[in-house]
Amino acid sequence: MKKLLLTLCLGIIGFQNYAQVPYFPKQYICYKTHQNLKIDGKLDEEAWQKASWTTEFVDIEGAKQPLPLQATKAKMLWDDKYLYIAAKLDEKHLWSYQNKKDQVVFLENDFEVFIDPDGDGHEYFELEVNPINNTFDLFLPKSYRNGGDALISWDIKGMKTAVYCNGTINNPTDEDQFWTIEIAIPFESVGMGLNVPFPKDLSLWRINFSRVEWQHEIKNGKYVRKNKPDGTGVLPEYNWVWSPQDAINMHIPDRWGYLIFSDKKVTESPIQYQLPSIETAKRWIWAGYDAQQAFHGKNKTYTAEPSQLGLNWPKEYEVKIEASEHLFMIRLKDLTNKKLLTLTQDGRLLVRDL
Repeated sequence: MKKLLLTLCLGIIGFQNYAQVPYFPKQYICYKTHQNLKIDGKLDEEAWQKASWTTEFVDIEGAKQPLPLQATKAKMLWDDKYLYIAAKLDEKHLWSYQNKKDQVVFLENDFEVFIDPDGDGHEYFELEVNPINNTFDLFLPKSYRNGGDALISWDIKGMKTAVYCNGTINNPTDEDQFWTIEIAIPFESVGMGLNVPFPKDLSLWRINFSRVEWQHEIKNGKYVRKNKPDGTGVLPEYNWVWSPQDAINMHIPDRWGYLIFSDKKVTESPIQYQLPSIETAKRWIWAGYDAQQAFHGKNKTYTAEPSQLGLNWPKEYEVKIEASEHLFMIRLKDLTNKKLLTLTQDGRLLVRDL
């Protein structure tokens, strides 16, 4: 939800960095829980103990920025009804005052979840949770970079969330340790009436996590966001994420990580998994999308010539482009997988059989 006004310009900055090499997001294999989970934020069931943590979060822009000042990590489980998400956030100062549903939670410290079940870049949802377990959930028919508007009135029906704090909330006189979050998201609630199928063995979703962390100061015994030295507003927040976006913009769904569902119980031996090669083709066509946006930013028009995008397209792909001043369509034939991928300036990826 953050940076509504800056999304487009920040996205274009990111496009420049992706003009040469398709992005390789992180992956997480999610195993089934073998027991019922009590959503209390404590994560003390055996299933949670067996589940692997993600790698620790990094800056949203990736390696070009310093590592986060405090550690964050997440883990996931699932069963026939729910996707379960847990996170641990080290935190020396636990504070939060946003206590009404669907307040703009990221204006204070929070943890955020972004999920695109079918991975087409449209029709995805976001959830924000703060240390007092207040939530803000919203649905996006399409990304802000493509002119989308968030449906804030939308709710994840049947969702359960809980937070456990190792420390004291809103007490500036002491130092805290961490907070943990536990979330149960019903599969039947994430489709917005779009008939998104429940996951099965080796189903693939796109997902990412973000932690918003503000510098703070104490005024009249309360935590407040710290102001810039020149008094022109508050200091910008830190954005720490699981799979880096290479831009200060979470609303680039094609750069989110991969969530792979496994039918195996979390207590069983882990599986060996390799992403289907069609995912590489998708990353290439998204690289074409990014390059088109960069070309348009420089030339005020799109190009119909693939060679002008500065990409070394692999030989197993046939690429054709139609373009005008305001519109483009990239068609990529993946001859190995016998698939046709189509992507326009609207940012929705379509895949069909050849």
